Amino acid sequence: MTRFFKGNYDKRLFTAKRNILSETGIYAPLTEVLRRWIARYSVDISCPVHILDAGTGEGTFLQQITQNTPAVGSGIDIAKEGIAMASSAYNQQIWFVGDLACSPFAEGQLDIILNILSPSNYEEFGRILKDGGWIIKVIPRERYLIELREMLFLNRPDRADGRELTLDRFCKHHHLIASIPLTYTLPVTANMLDSLVHMTPLSWHLSGISRMGIQASLSKITIDVEILVGTNN
Repeated sequence: MTRFFKGNYDKRLFTAKRNILSETGIYAPLTEVLRRWIARYSVDISCPVHILDAGTGEGTFLQQITQNTPAVGSGIDIAKEGIAMASSAYNQQIWFVGDLACSPFAEGQLDIILNILSPSNYEEFGRILKDGGWIIKVIPRERYLIELREMLFLNRPDRADGRELTLDRFCKHHHLIASIPLTYTLPVTANMLDSLVHMTPLSWHLSGISRMGIQASLSKITIDVEILVGTNN
């Protein structure tokens, strides 16, 4: 059973993530793909779709994905700082501090579970998902944030690519409907640099001097992910 741990997920990290998501277009193509798949699920449903973002952080992904839709969006994260930021900024969604190993959701309550670059608890997903509901999981591929990772892991092994293991675990618990690769590279502007470095746990071990060196050298960034869409029957 997978559990969620807070680690160093603090207000600075969540603030950086919000800045990247709300003030730049780095993740806009990913958000658009997720919105299209949710719309595809919703086409034959007359009532609002109930969506959970599992590992929501500070909530911006969920807010962007569900804005201007009739969906009922909920977000859960074990990090109190993230949920405090989400609840103070976004009042159209429902926010929970909690561990998915003991989530507050009833059995068969949810239409869609989003799991974006976060750990999973497939047993709990299966319990709270409706029959025929979808899990949409976003996983990093080999070149995700490659420019940043190459600077951080110079002369050391980088174990970022666990795709095959993740895909195998996903398919053991859910029937795979689709696997959508998404790769693009964007220039890094000056106002992105600090937030880009601070939004990822990859930079937790860096000194202030090391962060400044990376910021001075980082001119582009690659988003390389795979969107897995699965159902529980």
